[in-house]
Amino acid sequence: MGCECSSCSPEEGDKDIRIIAASGALLISGIILSFAGGLISVPFLLASVAAAGYRIFPPAIRSVLRGRFTVNFLILIAAAGAILLGDYTEAALVTVLYNIAEYLEEYAHRRSHRSVESLIKLRPRTARVLGDGENIIKVEEVRSGSIIGIKPGETIPLDGTVTRGRSKVDQSNITGESLPITVQEGSDVFAGTRNLDGYLEVRVTREADNTVLAGVIETVKRAATRRSRRERFIERFASVYTPAVIALAVLTAAVPIIMGGSIGTWVYRALVLLVISCPCALLISTPVAMVSGMTAAARRGILIKGSEFLEAMASVRNIIFDKTGTLTEGSPRVTSVEPVERKDEILRIAASLERRSGHPIAEAIVDSYHGETDEVSEFESMPGKGVSGHINGVKYTIGSPELVGASPGKGTTVYLQGPEGIAGKITLSDTIRDSASRTISELRDRGLEIMMLTGDTEEVAAEVAGELGVENYQGGLLPEDKMKVIDEVRKRGPVAMVGDGVNDAPALAAADVGIAMGVRGSDVALETADITLVEDDLERIDELMDLSRRTIRTVRINTALTVTVKLSLAVLSVTGSVPLWVAVAVGDMGLSLFVIVNSLLIARY
Repeated sequence: MGCECSSCSPEEGDKDIRIIAASGALLISGIILSFAGGLISVPFLLASVAAAGYRIFPPAIRSVLRGRFTVNFLILIAAAGAILLGDYTEAALVTVLYNIAEYLEEYAHRRSHRSVESLIKLRPRTARVLGDGENIIKVEEVRSGSIIGIKPGETIPLDGTVTRGRSKVDQSNITGESLPITVQEGSDVFAGTRNLDGYLEVRVTREADNTVLAGVIETVKRAATRRSRRERFIERFASVYTPAVIALAVLTAAVPIIMGGSIGTWVYRALVLLVISCPCALLISTPVAMVSGMTAAARRGILIKGSEFLEAMASVRNIIFDKTGTLTEGSPRVTSVEPVERKDEILRIAASLERRSGHPIAEAIVDSYHGETDEVSEFESMPGKGVSGHINGVKYTIGSPELVGASPGKGTTVYLQGPEGIAGKITLSDTIRDSASRTISELRDRGLEIMMLTGDTEEVAAEVAGELGVENYQGGLLPEDKMKVIDEVRKRGPVAMVGDGVNDAPALAAADVGIAMGVRGSDVALETADITLVEDDLERIDELMDLSRRTIRTVRINTALTVTVKLSLAVLSVTGSVPLWVAVAVGDMGLSLFVIVNSLLIARY
């Protein structure tokens, strides 16, 4: 199928929806009126064909004039043949259903273009270049080796190395790490990440067209133009099937007539053969089943952008999970407070101090305390380190181990320091989703290979993988690293990637099927992915596997039965054993109705 029918602009998309709605309403009206008898339903059904065919028939005629036989031309023949035989309901049904399938393909194409636009918005347009004063220039004009300044709250415009300053940086867009990291002299930073609380000076190491973010954008652009194997197969099938059937029908009539046979008899048999060979049921067998499968998935909170991805999911043999925000919740939570006997007091003082900070760690500490907090005076913020203030006349400081002279703990730790020294330690970590273990177990029972990738350190990756029972994992990966892993895994079979962040976009695009988390997922991940889990429920992935396999099984049943019946009737038609009414009732409309009903049963999943 594809975008040969109409433009893929948003305006055309709205117009297509109106056409689908109008043709559908006319079809339903015609079917209802057909029960009244007479010809009252015919104008409605023909109007439905005309409305739905507006997007199908003109391109079909143009393709034939260029010497190409497309799927659209097959639908044109099917609709025209049904009308000539007086079967107006089938003509309308075929055209409307195919029109819907075409729209779904084009909708996915439009979404892929929007994902690139979302990525581009992450990149600042200007940079503050230092030298003889301070100059604000376009990022495309900044050269490697230049020193740029980034104030607190600003987005880092280019990849580089910190030469001066200390700050917390949210790198989740690129590395996927849920917690902001502390950067200082010698640390690498990336374009599109956010400087949280300190001033930084950075030496540019990659120019605008060569940053990690630029690589993500280019990867998604390439993914947007790829065509499915199923689409290419249908085009090849259409280019061969239609002329072959027409030639066979002509030979069926011409050869016996030349040899002295009855003209009326053999023309009639050729007509029966053409009717039997009408591709209605064969062409409907796949799109109707796919639409039904996608409808069933939507009811379960699984949004699929196109039928090709539902089909591809059935053949997936490897599922790769991002860690942060996918297998884990993606945000820090307080997991322990020491000493335990003073937990409430430590949290009360810590929450009182952290109320004025918008840092993710501070927010997690405040959220963990549910009581009344104290007033804080002489509050002081130390960017990249912590905060301090007076509570009831006593000075307290809370912050990193380096700030209070303590040894780093396991995971992310902050220390509370009072007048007599360290008063307590708070440990935070990213917690594993409740459904993660069950989902991995269910998918492994289906014979799927499971793998976990993350931008976090190998130590963190090993800890999470151990809790989930995932033996195959890798940590410390950038977006391009994840793509390389996917390419390697694909050698063992089709791959599905599950992720949520901007850093996952290249991997989601590179995988055979990209699955994004709908609640926590970034706009870029949601636009790039082929499938979205609306409620971030990982257990839906197992349901998706079951539904995709059920849908493909239905498609195979529809196709096998259609081909078997049509071939059998075709052979019998040449011998004169099949009258025209049987060809219409059984070989055409009967098969079409079976395919439709069998496909709609998927929606009852």
